[in-house]
Amino acid sequence: MKGGYFMSVTKSTSSKAAILGFIIATLLSLHAMTVRAATSPEDKIKTAIIYKITKFISWPKRTQNLTICVLGEGSINNELHKINHKNTMGRRLSVTHRDANAPFDKLCDALFMHSIDNATVKSVLKRLEGKPVLTISDLRSFTDYGGMIGLNRSGKKINFSINNTSASGADLNISSKLLKLAKTVK
Repeated sequence: MKGGYFMSVTKSTSSKAAILGFIIATLLSLHAMTVRAATSPEDKIKTAIIYKITKFISWPKRTQNLTICVLGEGSINNELHKINHKNTMGRRLSVTHRDANAPFDKLCDALFMHSIDNATVKSVLKRLEGKPVLTISDLRSFTDYGGMIGLNRSGKKINFSINNTSASGADLNISSKLLKLAKTVK
């Protein structure tokens, strides 16, 4: 009985430590990014979140590189290219820009969509349905459309929502630690 209580406390403490570590690492990344260039703080935060999220996703096929494709134009593209060639969970990140007609399922492990119209978003999500490509966006209602991770602004904060049903349907496993940090999970 005593051992069971100790294990429960230890598990709870280690989960809290992992979450705290995630938050501290994100804040340190944000500080390092803020020192580098004069881009919007929101773009820097979103980029840091995208980078950190890759550490909490398991893809069905593991390769040496993890390719993040970007669809859309905007100042965040410059920030996203700053994480090009960084490492995440033993994999080297490759950030590349694509157009809406690209075969994302063959070229990308993750796809960040921004500054594009809802019709294009819905079309791309339909093409990727069931394919192991993590979809991320800062567009409103993204997870309602079937996107997997939506970055949402709430006042001065950026939080995220997760459509775990879409991720599971694409054979992607999102860590329970990340699910706990999400503002909403579907």
